[in-house]
Amino acid sequence: MLPESVERYSRHAAEMFIQTAVFVDDRIYEQQSKTSGDTKKVVTPKTRKKAIRSANEAKPVQEVEVGEADSLPDARDIVTSFAKKQIVCSLYQPKEAAKYSPESDIFPLCRAADVVILDWDLFGDGGKRAIELANGLVTQAAKDVPEQLRLILVYTQETNLFEVANQLYEKINASIGEAIEPRPEDGGLAFHTENSRVVVLGKPGRTRAQDQEAFVVNERDLADAAVKEFARLASGLLHAATLLGLSEIRNNSRKILSKFNSELDPGFLTHLSMSLPEEDASSHVIPLLVSEIESVLEDALPKPLVPKKLLLDWCENVWEPGEHLEGIFNKRGVDYRKIAKLLCTKGFKEARATEDSTPNPDAEKRKNKNTRKAAQVFLPSATSDANQRFSHLMSSRTFYGDKDKTLKLGSIIHQKEEDIYFLCIQPICDSVRLRKERVFVFVRMEQGGRGDGDDASHVIIRSDGTVQELVFQPKSYLCFTSVFSPDGTAQEIVAKPDDQGAPFFESIDGKRFYWVDQLRTSHAQRAVERFASDLSRVGLTEAEWLRRLDRS
Repeated sequence: MLPESVERYSRHAAEMFIQTAVFVDDRIYEQQSKTSGDTKKVVTPKTRKKAIRSANEAKPVQEVEVGEADSLPDARDIVTSFAKKQIVCSLYQPKEAAKYSPESDIFPLCRAADVVILDWDLFGDGGKRAIELANGLVTQAAKDVPEQLRLILVYTQETNLFEVANQLYEKINASIGEAIEPRPEDGGLAFHTENSRVVVLGKPGRTRAQDQEAFVVNERDLADAAVKEFARLASGLLHAATLLGLSEIRNNSRKILSKFNSELDPGFLTHLSMSLPEEDASSHVIPLLVSEIESVLEDALPKPLVPKKLLLDWCENVWEPGEHLEGIFNKRGVDYRKIAKLLCTKGFKEARATEDSTPNPDAEKRKNKNTRKAAQVFLPSATSDANQRFSHLMSSRTFYGDKDKTLKLGSIIHQKEEDIYFLCIQPICDSVRLRKERVFVFVRMEQGGRGDGDDASHVIIRSDGTVQELVFQPKSYLCFTSVFSPDGTAQEIVAKPDDQGAPFFESIDGKRFYWVDQLRTSHAQRAVERFASDLSRVGLTEAEWLRRLDRS
């Protein structure tokens, strides 16, 4: 049974997803003694600008330099807290002379983990080593494409947790700028990028200001804190649902592997050898693997993946109705949350029958004005591009890594000199194993998307970090052809980088066509099918009254 609130749903997904954690401390393996007077000098923080806390907020607790027994970490409590959640926690005690840069021994270990817990005062350095490691991990994660989700917990006995957070924030902000941001709901002790979250947690045993007490965590509760904070990094319905899906893939990995055991090798080699030399069948393994993963998701995930009670909780406790709704409904006193719940549970058609003020996306289809208005109901503002970004996710292929871009069915290219976009409709089989020049076929795309005819297909592309809407009509008179020469090794039309690194394809007449996006196979195939249907139209003469009857 799935949780019925968005917050609990996110935590459940995070707990299912997190697999590894690393705890870094300089005293893990020291023998603990209740009577030992071993102490760590508490470094008095310097007065610094408040990068996270506003100057108008309550003053932090004044720091004084004191000698304090720094309790040795209880490795058993830490490991056990994670083990109860089936999370492997590695304990790492670095040498005093160890490095913490991306080239160090410790960095790859932390980079591979979902959760990294850092002792703040390593070897009495006042946080220098922890700052260097945290900054390196966040900076590296921000540059990876696509990014890895990572939680960094900085664990300290400092009295003033805000001072620790400020030092971390200033260093990371200097490295990646506005990509890192504090959020008001985190109380000034946490901040994150799109894929990394840094949280300052206090060790118990010190007297702190009341607004810091919520961030004080016992070692035996570190796993709970990690799940809670990771859920805030990966919050949201889609994020949580995706984490659940990835968790099920991992849980069923051995079952998937068993489907491809060595006993099938002779059958695969038979298939491969009979496909040569026309085709290298090695690539056929990919769709087989995709099919097995799809089967796991279909069979293992709960149905529905996002139940109605969860949707109702989102409408009630997460969603904030935007000011633009007044213009959409053209009516005062509308209960927006009630309408949102109706839309999520009954859909536009049923909701409109219940609530007269609900926008009707089915009316005036030719002008598509109402459809666009109805699509804005859940958006935070009229300028939000959430619908476009979700549409792009559904229709465009994601690229993992730095693989060269190739020209093929579904490629969207941009001829910058004339500012024209084209969609490649060349069949896949005519885009590979090329030994000489090849003519490629495209259909012209227009920018905009408003007021287009009924036959127009809308495509969302992502270019230079923003989304843009393009439309195309499957008309023969909008066709365009150009000739390209293949790469001798790849036997495909491979993009080359320009001076700024942007990939482009160069035709034999010297024109540059910049690669913009790649449609998923099913979406590209639909475009070809529509184009083929238009070409196959039959032109004939017949009695006008009969022709009109056929259209009615």
